[in-house]
Amino acid sequence: MEVMMQEQDKRAVESMCRCGLDIDGVIAVFPKFPREDIVQIYESAKKRDGDSGREAGISVNCS
Repeated sequence: MEVMMQEQDKRAVESMCRCGLDIDGVIAVFPKFPREDIVQIYESAKKRDGDSGREAGISVNCS
């Protein structure tokens, strides 16, 4: 059973995309939402963030 996505749902999907999940992972997190909607949001978020398939390049300074 698919559910219509509200604006806050779309923002939650965007957050998961930005956390580094691949498309299959994002779809698994939100199984009730239409796959097409999730793919559209995923691609939009990745394009907006300038992701070219590279690793995030995050570093941590623990000193």
